Order: sequence, then C-alpha cells, then structure tokens
Amino acid sequence: MLLAAFVGTATNIAVPILEDEFDGSGLAQISWVVSAFAITQVTFMLLGGRLADRIGRRRIFITGLSVFALGAGLSAVAPTINLIIAARVVQAIGVAMMIPASLSAVLPLYPKDQHGSVVSLWSSMGVLGAAAAPTVAAGLLEISSWRFVFGIGVPIAAAGALLAIMFMPDDAVAERPPPLDLLGTFTGTVALASLALVIVQGRVWGWQDTRILAASVAVVVASWIFIRSSQTHSEPLLDFELLKNSGFRTVTIASAMLSISTSATWFLYPLFLSDVWGYSNFQIGLAMTPGPLVIVFVAPVAGRMVDKYGYRELLIGGATVATLGTAWMAWRLGPDGVYATAFLPGTFSIGLGMAFMLGPANAAALRDVDEAELGAANAAYNTARTACSAFGVAITTAIIGTAAVGNRMDEFRIGWWSMVALMSVSPIVLTLFYKGSDPQR
Repeated sequence: MLLAAFVGTATNIAVPILEDEFDGSGLAQISWVVSAFAITQVTFMLLGGRLADRIGRRRIFITGLSVFALGAGLSAVAPTINLIIAARVVQAIGVAMMIPASLSAVLPLYPKDQHGSVVSLWSSMGVLGAAAAPTVAAGLLEISSWRFVFGIGVPIAAAGALLAIMFMPDDAVAERPPPLDLLGTFTGTVALASLALVIVQGRVWGWQDTRILAASVAVVVASWIFIRSSQTHSEPLLDFELLKNSGFRTVTIASAMLSISTSATWFLYPLFLSDVWGYSNFQIGLAMTPGPLVIVFVAPVAGRMVDKYGYRELLIGGATVATLGTAWMAWRLGPDGVYATAFLPGTFSIGLGMAFMLGPANAAALRDVDEAELGAANAAYNTARTACSAFGVAITTAIIGTAAVGNRMDEFRIGWWSMVALMSVSPIVLTLFYKGSDPQR
C-alpha cells in the first residue's frame, strides 16, 4: 500500500524534468505520465478485485507485484515519452491488482473485532507513502536522475513478491470457477475508463472537446449494457447484491463525498500557499506535512477504538471534524492570515477526521460482506473513492478557471466552501442511514 501510494505521487515531481529532457514533447503529452496511471488504476481495480476472489488473492497479489515491477522497470529505461506512458499503464495495472488483493488476503486472517485496526494500519501506509513521496522524490532527483525515481519500485516490488511467496497462505481456488461475465467485464471496464478519462482530462481538453463528448457517450452506453448484463449473469464483474448491503452502500457514499472534498482541498493547498502567501516549494512541503502526519499516527489508534466501541459514532465524529476543519480554512484563510492560527488548525482537523474515516470506513464497508466477496467489495469501494478524488480536483480546477495568478482569492474561497458543502453530506448520510454501531465480537 505504501509502495503503490508512493509511486503514484513521487513520479509527479519528475514531470518538469521530463519536460526539459523530452523538449520535443509538449506538457500536454507529458502530463499523460500522470493521467494514464490514474485512469488505468481506476479502470482495472474492479477487475483486479474480482479476479482475486475467483483465482486466489495470494496469486493475484504476487502477479500484481510482478506486473508493477515490470512497468516500473520499463518506465525507468524507456527512451521516448510514449514508451514511458505505456510502461506507466502496465505499472498501474499491477497496482489495480495489488490493492484489492492485499486487503482481502489479510482480513480473513484476523477476527472481525480486529478488522478496524488492520484496515487502519493498511490505509495509513498509503497516506504515509503519498505524504513522503514529494520530499523523497525531490531528494532522489538531487542526487540521481528521474529514471531512478521511476525505477526505485522494482527491487521493493520484487522483495514483496518473494516475501509473499514465502509467507502468504495459499488460497488458490481448487475448482475452475464458472466463466466470468465477459460482456459485462468489457463494458464495465470501458465505462470506468471513459469516466476516468472525462474526469481527469475534461479540464485539460475542455468539456466540449469532441474526445470528452465521445467518452461521455461511451460512459452512458457502456454503463447501461454493463448494468443489464450484471443483473442477468451468474458471475458478474460487480455483484449488485453488494449495493443491497446498506452498510456497504452507505459507507461507500460517505467516503466518496469525503474523497471529493479532501482531494480538492489537497489540490488547493500548494496553489494558495504559493499564490497568496508566496511560500517556496520547501515551505509548502513543510506546511502541508502536519495533516498527513496526524493521519499516520492517529489512524492505528482510531482502528483500535472502532474495534472496541463500534463504527457508527466514531465515523460520524471523524466526518464531522474533517468538515469543520475545511470550514475553518474557508473562513480564516486569506492574504493576511497566519499559518499557526489559520492553516494549521484546519489541516490538523482534516487529518484527525480522516484518521477515523480512511481505514475505519473501509473496514465498516466490508464488515458485513461475505468473505468470498471481499476482493470485489474492496475494489468497488476503492474504485469509488479513487474516481471521486479525481472528480474533486476537476471541480476545483473548473472553479479556479482562468483567474489570473495573484488574483484568485475569491476563487479559492468559493472552492473551499463548495468542498465544505460536499463534505457535510458525509456525516449527514452516516447519521441518517448507517446503523452499524456495535463492535463485532
């Protein structure tokens, strides 16, 4: 989890260097080093989770690490920008297999009353990887080339695969599983890929661009076919019975709303700090550090608390605290604001709230899911979160629009208050519809 989050974030730092090295390519093409990774991960995660349940989580996890290492190695040695993008697609397919298989392989090894702690530790590693990535990547670029940043995941993934072969229990399915819904798998994958393309590239290409309009049509048509096929096939890509599980449905919606808002807030941080307060890149990195650190240190405690006291009240409390932190920033941040009294309390509150919403919410979503469906359910949950995170960035980009640098304070404030409105949906949904209050014993 740490490796996947680190690689997904660290390579962003190398984009300016790639722009200098491949000076014949425009920034629009080079940005696909980032966009292709994000789109592919969202596209194939649902399939990765379904394969883990059908074939064996250990097998898919090891395969995912191997595909990840292959993609990382190819991206590090690729001679052209197009080959780097292709290698990043391979790497993202590996991540889409690793993430759902990893958690679904681990959870059955622990009793239900420890799942909150397990998932909180698992998710906090993702936060740690994403938080450490900019600083570590910048340091690596100071002493080496961008190729080292891209290739650093190869030995780590290889070591992970070796350890998995040695120590993970074999859960391979003995009997050949029934045929997967091929039509639903194809159309579901097309729908997710098209939706991710619209979300990620809509703000870059323009919402009325022919490619975006065509992708939007593909989303509608492919989704309709996917839903129809999933409702009639005995082995669908996504079992819609999951959506009848009120706990899974409610927590996924609440988490998706938070993902939209927190990703947008994280996107606004460096823009505001640079544009309004004139911070350097190093100062921005330091200013943004407390929030992720709070999550890393508090998440394991939050996991133990939900295991002991139950999910409902703590999830509602976490979503509320995160919402209040964002509201504080929307209210207090301005040209004359002071970091210690305007920015720090907000980012601290968001981090504290998210510590109770990342791992515990994921555990709560999977709480009443059959063990045989854990991979698919975890993939569906994280696909929703990942797609909504990209959507949050798209929303804030549209709000900022073409406002001139140095004159965007009004747009920043609108962006933050918009995120407060979306984020407030999360505690409301949990309060009204989530009933999973008692800890599992």
